[in-house]
Amino acid sequence: MKRKGAKLENAVNWVASVIGGVSLVGMVVLISLNVISRFLFATSFNWAEEVTYMLFNWAVFFGVVVVYRYQGLTAIDVLVNALPEKARRVVLLLNYALITAICVALVVWGWQFAMSAWTRKSPSLHIPYFFFDIPIPLAAVCLAGYSLKFLVQTIRGQETEVAALEERS
Repeated sequence: MKRKGAKLENAVNWVASVIGGVSLVGMVVLISLNVISRFLFATSFNWAEEVTYMLFNWAVFFGVVVVYRYQGLTAIDVLVNALPEKARRVVLLLNYALITAICVALVVWGWQFAMSAWTRKSPSLHIPYFFFDIPIPLAAVCLAGYSLKFLVQTIRGQETEVAALEERS
């Protein structure tokens, strides 16, 4: 039986994967085209740097969402794993509570930061810097959701899905 919220979680992960993947591929293609243009024609696209910078933000923040879902971020958990079960559970609870609080703060302050950038335009394409900054609060919403899920699972004594050590970033 599928647990409640699995469809939403899968949809969020799919959207984050698409955004992160498309941004990464777009960045690589744009940088490659710019290098080829510089090499072959001795000229570059003056707008490529700002678009690449924007795509980098989207790729990084949504890439972290995908990796965090499976607890795939690099962790030094030897000490935590050596603790007795109750102590380990307390450490995990504190960890997930702290991460959730930080993500909520990132949502609030990230939104304020992005909104304050609405009137500031990029030099070449005149794109509002809002689009460069909005991945911060959007990804933080997803990260807070996952962290809250891990917190609830820990409270209930359930195991969280963890990426294999070889698959961690």
